Amino acid sequence: MKFEFVRHEPLYDRILLVLTLDRQKMKERILIGEELQIQFRLQGYEDAEVLCDVTRPLGTMLSAFEHDPDGEWNHFGLSPLREALHSNRWKQPGLEQTSGDFLAKKYLTGDPVRMYAALHIWNEYLKAREPRDREAACERFIGKMNGFTALFMGTPPLDFDENTGKPKRLNITTHIYGSVPQEDIRLDLWYPDSKRKMECVAAYSSLYPLIAYYLNRLNDWGLYFRKCKICGKVFLAKSQRYELCSDKCRKKQSLQNKREFDERARENDYDHQYKNECQGWRNVINKAKRTPGFPADRLAAMQEAFEAFKKEALRQKTLVKNKQSSPEKFRNWIVCQKNIILDLMEGN
Repeated sequence: MKFEFVRHEPLYDRILLVLTLDRQKMKERILIGEELQIQFRLQGYEDAEVLCDVTRPLGTMLSAFEHDPDGEWNHFGLSPLREALHSNRWKQPGLEQTSGDFLAKKYLTGDPVRMYAALHIWNEYLKAREPRDREAACERFIGKMNGFTALFMGTPPLDFDENTGKPKRLNITTHIYGSVPQEDIRLDLWYPDSKRKMECVAAYSSLYPLIAYYLNRLNDWGLYFRKCKICGKVFLAKSQRYELCSDKCRKKQSLQNKREFDERARENDYDHQYKNECQGWRNVINKAKRTPGFPADRLAAMQEAFEAFKKEALRQKTLVKNKQSSPEKFRNWIVCQKNIILDLMEGN
């Protein structure tokens, strides 16, 4: 089933956005189309004609919800259509094309919320063109659609505590001023499989009740929203300990951990070299101690030089640790110190 953003007969059968949530598989499924066709598709008839049928990770609809702080939906989508309803027939095609191009672009993103909003606006415009009293029809059309697109312009509907990950319930009154229209809080609840293993919801003329339902279910199930530490994407998890959203990010994290480990190993190599050098000095001193008749004053000088070496080495290591010197400079210094103990051993 296709939809084109050109002037044609409106769809009189109610077009729905239907949501079903799968807690076990952590998936959401969203369908858009006529009610009967959606019911057929949910019952397993794959040839049923629908405009959209997508299955995504649970929580995607909320985390990726359309946000339009600049009011582009109203400016490019609604305003040209409102003007077209008040204009003569010569100006209407250009205004319709301006809006149609914008709505088509949103529709072709494949995101179900954008698809449904674009389709809903255009279809309601086609209906508004039919009555003779265009003025009254325009007012009804703009009144309905302004409330519909207002959801995109305000604060995003997904709000969660970043410490606990718990989603906050939606308060519609913070988005809608004055009394809330009855149709904006109405929600259909379906059980298409008759065994009530699958629960579906469909909103009438607003997405507010659908979002409220979604957030309530997530709270009831004790799930948590987390922000991926690799890509920054918001995702839903069964526990607060999850920090990565996908296998792709887990692979990136493993690679990053390996790089950091290798880097630390390279940086800490100077410490291993220091320990090895100390052991080399001890071996020379112990050899001198085991040598019969080895001069006591030279042995004392060797031990004194060893203490001085360690003291200076610790100072140099501190400079490297504090990024005031480099591991390479320390390693070069270490190499030059070996001759001191060897020269004392030989009596030079």
